[in-house]
Amino acid sequence: MIQGCVAATLAFLATASLATAQQRQTIDFEGRQKGQPVRVTAEVFWPATRGPASQGVVPAMVIHHGSGGISEQRELRYARELAAMGVAAVVIDSFRPRGVTSTVEDQSAVSGPDFNRDALAALKALGTTSRIDRNRIGIMGFSKGGTSALMAAHVSQMAAAGVPSGLRYALHVPFYPSCTTQYYRPRTTGQPIHMLLGGADTYVGVEPCTTYAETLRANAAHVEVKMYPGAGHGYDGGRAYSNPRGENYSQCVFQQQADGSFVERKSGVATHTADGKPVQGGMARALAACRTLGVSGGLQEAAAAQSLVDLKSYVRRSLQGG
Repeated sequence: MIQGCVAATLAFLATASLATAQQRQTIDFEGRQKGQPVRVTAEVFWPATRGPASQGVVPAMVIHHGSGGISEQRELRYARELAAMGVAAVVIDSFRPRGVTSTVEDQSAVSGPDFNRDALAALKALGTTSRIDRNRIGIMGFSKGGTSALMAAHVSQMAAAGVPSGLRYALHVPFYPSCTTQYYRPRTTGQPIHMLLGGADTYVGVEPCTTYAETLRANAAHVEVKMYPGAGHGYDGGRAYSNPRGENYSQCVFQQQADGSFVERKSGVATHTADGKPVQGGMARALAACRTLGVSGGLQEAAAAQSLVDLKSYVRRSLQGG
């Protein structure tokens, strides 16, 4: 009898494991790595449904990781939370296909433009996926991925990435993004942007994003900033961390001017001309003045708990019609 029970239990576990495996799928799409093409991958966590409903159309949320890559404590945890809500969670891996494990000490290992482009390439791929409602796709991200979640709302970024007309993210939730790039009179899609910031964040800073949020709102963007007092960078991740060699851009703000050129705010150094071409030596001089070394952050339980509640509220409102 005991052997029969064990066999039945093992059979059940095997079936459950298979069902779980069937709820996850890997997709890929084209990206760029320093001028060369690369196939970027993403893992889709499908909502657990049964019977005919398993073939139904569902909303989706793209999840873009930070400078430390994908972690079980953050990106995959959020993916499971969203799938449990009935939302397909799509976790982009912008590092492994490029042979990178971290950009904490060298953000150029995967450039901002290449990283941001992945978020829009994912949107294009999901827009043709039959099981996903193309009108109910959102994006969230953390730090470097929070930046891509924010930049994906900009019309100029979408045009440069070749996003088809009529396709756009329906929700943007940047967790503690870097707001180093700020456009002059920025045009967004008009879809809601919810910035979730740590009030004690010294990694990317706080003021650059609150200032840019004002600029975005002044240009008709729908932006809400939620501040978690006392929370540092990565307040919803794992244990506390500190890296004295980590690149810190919290004092760097590259502002577009009326003529289209870019000037770094602290140094006053021009980095790009009006036609978008790099100024020779400009970026190096600007970074010498504004970039520092040393980053830290870590779990702040109150902020982590509240940000999950807030995220679910945004998802219900913008992606599920609740």
